[in-house]
Amino acid sequence: MPTLADTAPTCVVRGLSFDALAAALVRGRTSVFTLNMMHMRLLGREPEFRESYRQASIVTLDSNLLNTCFLRRRMTVATGSDLVQHLSARRTFHDRSVLVIGNVTPEEAASVMASRRLEVYRPPFGFIHDPAAVDAVIARVREMAPDMVFIAVGAPQSEMLTLRLRRAGLVEPSILCCGAAFEFALGKQTRSPAFVSRTGLEWAWRLASNPRRLAGRYASDAGFLLSMLGPLNRLARSGALKVGGLQLQFRQEAGSGLTLGRGALGAG
Repeated sequence: MPTLADTAPTCVVRGLSFDALAAALVRGRTSVFTLNMMHMRLLGREPEFRESYRQASIVTLDSNLLNTCFLRRRMTVATGSDLVQHLSARRTFHDRSVLVIGNVTPEEAASVMASRRLEVYRPPFGFIHDPAAVDAVIARVREMAPDMVFIAVGAPQSEMLTLRLRRAGLVEPSILCCGAAFEFALGKQTRSPAFVSRTGLEWAWRLASNPRRLAGRYASDAGFLLSMLGPLNRLARSGALKVGGLQLQFRQEAGSGLTLGRGALGAG
């Protein structure tokens, strides 16, 4: 008799170099999500968010806490902010067209990401729950036909929007869901020092920097973590974790070559 873990849909969380991730985004038809503790909590309660993860091309680990405390630091942590910084520093998209969806101005976005052509679309707050607002975003992406889309509106909206874009037939552009990455790059928010991040305590730094905005989120994340302590304590040995019917498999990968996952959000 197969167990739920045997039959549950699988999402591989991959430890990849920034160069490998950049190469995949440049090739096109790639969606990159970055898994953190809040995402894991949302996977347990948001079916559309869970489906977006199941269909993603590449999922990286965006949690030094998980890596340090439960994975024995065996994974490469690739946050959206670090990946945007990497792409910016190397001018990866200087000869490509880029669309940034988020609360930044065109001038701000251009100062972070050099490109042949750059546009910004600023959707209204909570747009994912307004079909007309989502349709407007889809129309803008269809009209511009960019090579690269940065969705900087935060989870779960960014991942759900990615799923809806692909389902609308917009399969060519690569998509990176990057949260507050542009705000960090612009200095609107301050990241923790590297030694704090490596210990898995970046969440404490961010909470102290912005308690009003983050206290509720981190309280919910803490409750979820406590509820999952048993499976999390087995994670280093098993390399797998089931959340909301989705089986997460954590895999460190060597080298720069990679094969993209199949599905509506990937290369197909």
